[in-house]
Amino acid sequence: MDAVEMSERHGELCPLDATLKVLDGKWKSIILCRLMDHEYRYSELLKTLPGCTRRMLSLQLQQLMHDQIIVKRIDTHYIPTATSYRLTVLGRTLVPVVLAMNNWGKDYLRALA
Repeated sequence: MDAVEMSERHGELCPLDATLKVLDGKWKSIILCRLMDHEYRYSELLKTLPGCTRRMLSLQLQQLMHDQIIVKRIDTHYIPTATSYRLTVLGRTLVPVVLAMNNWGKDYLRALA
């Protein structure tokens, strides 16, 4: 079920469910945080995610591309071919949401401590 389908899973339009679906995934939030700063080549991105397998990273990137949050750039001027990822214009609009959620999480964890 993709983000658009998820927005109507309760029988009514729920944009919050669509947002949560875009962010849902073990590695998506950290991938988005990495890509907020700059474009990453696949191998560089993988190195910043200890414990993430190549297969899992590929799956999460595919889902983010499907939801039009990131875009893949292939540069054939390099050997081997350089593949990199960056946020789309739509993905950039998600940055304040992710930052707000991060701040809320900090406050929440502090309150529970």
